[in-house]
Amino acid sequence: MVRASEVSFNKKIFQIVCAVFFCLTTTGVIFGYAALKPVLVRQGVYQELCTDEERKAGVWVCEKQDLRLNFMFTLSAVITNTIALPVGVIMDRAGPRIATLLGAFFFFCGNVVFGIGIENTHVDTYYVGFVLLALGGPLIFLSSFHLSNTFPKNSGLILSFISGAFDASSVPYLIYNETFPNVALRTFFWSYAIIPVLLVIQCLTIAPSSSYEREIIKNRSTDEEGDIMSPETAVEPEDDGDRILGVMFGKSAREQIRSSWWIFITIFLCVYMTRINFFIQTVASQMLWYLEEHDDAIRLATTFTILLPLGGAIGITPVGVLLDRGGIFAASLVVFGMGLFFGLFGIMRSYAGQLVAIGILVFLRPLMYTFVGDYCAKYVASASFTYFFLAAA
Repeated sequence: MVRASEVSFNKKIFQIVCAVFFCLTTTGVIFGYAALKPVLVRQGVYQELCTDEERKAGVWVCEKQDLRLNFMFTLSAVITNTIALPVGVIMDRAGPRIATLLGAFFFFCGNVVFGIGIENTHVDTYYVGFVLLALGGPLIFLSSFHLSNTFPKNSGLILSFISGAFDASSVPYLIYNETFPNVALRTFFWSYAIIPVLLVIQCLTIAPSSSYEREIIKNRSTDEEGDIMSPETAVEPEDDGDRILGVMFGKSAREQIRSSWWIFITIFLCVYMTRINFFIQTVASQMLWYLEEHDDAIRLATTFTILLPLGGAIGITPVGVLLDRGGIFAASLVVFGMGLFFGLFGIMRSYAGQLVAIGILVFLRPLMYTFVGDYCAKYVASASFTYFFLAAA
């Protein structure tokens, strides 16, 4: 592992900036599906599934076409979560550099394959390409988490930048839909393949060869300078407001994964991720069902696609401050309250109620990802942090 104290300030800042950029452009692009779907419909993807009656009626998207498109996102979202444990093993055994290179390879192949645009009874490159994008995202995203150890006192803020970039990474498809609506899918996705190429260059030249070690700073009132030590030798956790900081330090991965800390975070993720991903996939259909006004429903669905990445970007500073100043307990109460109010407003049959629900969700999502990452980074040993985090995910 790399000790943060042995790396220059400027280099660590540059590594964090690069990580945020590539998280913004690669890690969660599949969750921009709400913005990509209109492009797919306009360009006639799966249009052959429409019946003659539906074509004559001039519907925006026919039933079978809609189901086929939605299942593309469902399959990719499921795969993103089910490969979590293998990704954790790769991260802890091979390190962030290998994991990032593997993620860049999957992401490059995903863009190339999706852009081919073949759909028949034997092969569907849209599905294959989107799944490859879903495989590459977690590898790149989690490879950046160890950078929170570069500045231990601001780990929450760094994680909020990384998670905020992940939440805002739906913006490439939003820009595609709003700015270049007539550009062919093949042109866009093949051009976008340059991003993983740049990621490989950065990984081999600027990024650290191994994970940053989490250093705990012991502050004593009698000391003018704190002692920096590794988790393995630390006996007193840093007093940063979280009284149970480091409670799982020194424990094996098996002990950590069987603890109440892991069980709590797993249940939390299962409930919240199911709700969030279902909403992202079906936002247009839900708005139509609740409001029964086509224009209002489309307006809200469009608003959601814009606010989703915007919420991730705007939420970076408040989320970081909440975690670094308020601690895990305060953050958990905020997350619980936001989830509760999202559920209440989300079942209202009014435009205002649904707009409030959308507003809550776009800020809840970045807070949730950063909260979970900060929770794992603070309570488990750095050697098994990624395994712990992804096993929960």
